[in-house]
Amino acid sequence: MSSSSDKFSQLETRIYQTIELVKSTRLQRDRAETELQAARSALARLQKETEQLRLERDLVKNKVESLLET
Repeated sequence: MSSSSDKFSQLETRIYQTIELVKSTRLQRDRAETELQAARSALARLQKETEQLRLERDLVKNKVESLLET
């Protein structure tokens, strides 16, 4: 009888371990999704900033070329 009781106990332990593993995996996934969203936001902001800097560079370049031509 203790053999089936031991087997049940082992099964119960494995089930709890599996539940904890699923919880941990979900938590890691949620954290990764949050980090991904933050990275995407930062990337969008940096792309916008880069475009603005390119526009400013072109304006300065045009002004310098204009000054050199005169």
